[in-house]
Amino acid sequence: MFTLSAIDIGTNTVRLLVAAADNPNSYRPIYQEQDITRLGEGFNEHRQLQPQAIERTLKVLARFARKSDRLCVTEVYAVATSAVREAANGAHFIKRVKQQTGMEIDLISPQQEAKLALLGVQSVIHLQNKPILLIDIGGGSTEIIRANGYEINDLLCLKMGVVKLTERFLKSDPVDQTEYQQMWAYIEQQLDSIKQLTVNNSLLVGVGGTATTLAAVDQKLFPYDPQKINNYVLTCQRMQVIQNKFLRQTLKERRLTSGLEAKRAYVIVAGTALLLCLMEKFGFDKLTVCDSGLREGLVFNRLKHHFAGYAEIGERGRS
Repeated sequence: MFTLSAIDIGTNTVRLLVAAADNPNSYRPIYQEQDITRLGEGFNEHRQLQPQAIERTLKVLARFARKSDRLCVTEVYAVATSAVREAANGAHFIKRVKQQTGMEIDLISPQQEAKLALLGVQSVIHLQNKPILLIDIGGGSTEIIRANGYEINDLLCLKMGVVKLTERFLKSDPVDQTEYQQMWAYIEQQLDSIKQLTVNNSLLVGVGGTATTLAAVDQKLFPYDPQKINNYVLTCQRMQVIQNKFLRQTLKERRLTSGLEAKRAYVIVAGTALLLCLMEKFGFDKLTVCDSGLREGLVFNRLKHHFAGYAEIGERGRS
């Protein structure tokens, strides 16, 4: 039995999934956890990962490493995305993680991130040859992926995410309408600068914390249940109703919303605006939500490599 700890170090959230498998096509989740550490906090101004954000993230990664040790996993595989990719001190952060946890980190490209996210989505949404437009909103970047079945046709990586947008525009509590409109105009400008995508007859799929949180809020879901998130359909109208409520609330009030993780209340307004603007831009009125994304894709990717190795040995043994 092969056991794997897959860790996704994002700009806003660090996620762990411990899985067990005896074949490359399916796994049994043993343990999963996530923590919002906001590694990308303060990045816009300084282009550096800030000391407090680094320490918060190191503490969580050390906890994940201890958990992996207790579960006696075969392999720990961790990847880092936008914040570490873009930071001038990203290499320093990776070195600190190695020193304090023993954990090696792979710095993945936007293209690798997109492929892993698509692999995770395909594990719970049966796409076959169906064209999709996959939206993966992160803390520091947003990936827009046009795919047909397992093939990626277009990948657009926008250097705007929920942490960057919130820190740049949303200074008031509750959110000031002028600040919100300025943020919306900026998002529109960024979307207008990208090439036009052919999205006719595509299924719009959302992964990441913004989409899953909105699905949980719409269902007043507590505790969180991935099975009630996967394939949940959110309409643009319902999302706008939820956003209007967020805009009237203070941060403290948003934190009390059923289905909304308290630490995500700070960035949910920016995330919802980005998703709404994307849907308006591409002419979609509904979104299919998927809880399975990069982290789950990482598991399937590692399983494929692991069991492929054993298959080669087996074939040589029979020859």
